[in-house]
Amino acid sequence: METHLYFKDWDPLVAKHRPYLISFTFRMTGSLAEAEDVVQDVFIEAAKTDPASIESHKSWLTKICSNRALDLLKSSYKKRETYSGTWLPDAIPDSLQNWDKSWVDSSLEENLLLSESLTTSFLLLLERLNPEERAVYLLSEIFEYPFKEIAEFINKSEAACRKIAQRSREFVTENRKRFEIGPDTNPTKIISNFFEIARSGNTQALSDLLSESSEFWSDGGGKIAAVPHVLYAPFEIARFFAGIYSSRVKPPYEMKMEQHPVSGRPGVVISKKLPTGEWCFETVMSFEFENGKIARIYSQRNPDKLSRLTNHA
Repeated sequence: METHLYFKDWDPLVAKHRPYLISFTFRMTGSLAEAEDVVQDVFIEAAKTDPASIESHKSWLTKICSNRALDLLKSSYKKRETYSGTWLPDAIPDSLQNWDKSWVDSSLEENLLLSESLTTSFLLLLERLNPEERAVYLLSEIFEYPFKEIAEFINKSEAACRKIAQRSREFVTENRKRFEIGPDTNPTKIISNFFEIARSGNTQALSDLLSESSEFWSDGGGKIAAVPHVLYAPFEIARFFAGIYSSRVKPPYEMKMEQHPVSGRPGVVISKKLPTGEWCFETVMSFEFENGKIARIYSQRNPDKLSRLTNHA
């Protein structure tokens, strides 16, 4: 017997809820490509049901999306164990985040964690939670769902969800490092100075711009040159950047570097010009600061991840 599909009936609901579902799923997976694929699958599944029979479309879609994202996370974590080099979540220039916050209602506007939960450092912290902990934490702390609904979303008891939330909240609170740009810190100037000094090759001067606890993370996905492990010592980080940017060897293509906010933090977008004349992302970096110095540099170079962003630009 042929199943009736309700694609046309769902069209306006897709337009309304898709940005929110991508926002939730991106925070679950750290991948915009995976988030978009999951949400696409959710609406294909939804088309089997008459939307007129559903009381709350947003909650119903969130339940499907939560379970799809949980299944994906469980398999993704295993893949990341064999990932080539350092894995980083997608670094997304703020100008391309048109899927985020367009859905936010007044009840979430003052949730400071909502914007912080897009930063690379926060997504890396969430990576240390297991899939269920991550889902419950996001649904309760970031998206502010009541535990009764969360229990229905992930097929757990309300009491179990409260325990999971408490455990996750304690972990995040204990391990979350706050990076704040002080009133006397000019990140644009510091980042400009950083690359200017790097081009001069002055490793010591470059090191002076980095905090003692600075870290450099670089994700090439095994497909393009990247630091194979996290660098922690300021001098090591400085030596790496000085070595790269002071080199007289020019790439075989035209490049440009621009400062743009990335993942809610000050950032740099490096693009290269293709033979077709089009520009595509080559490296996307975000910077975090503490006490007026650079504390974290996250560099996304994986061409598979960046090509998806180029399509959004």
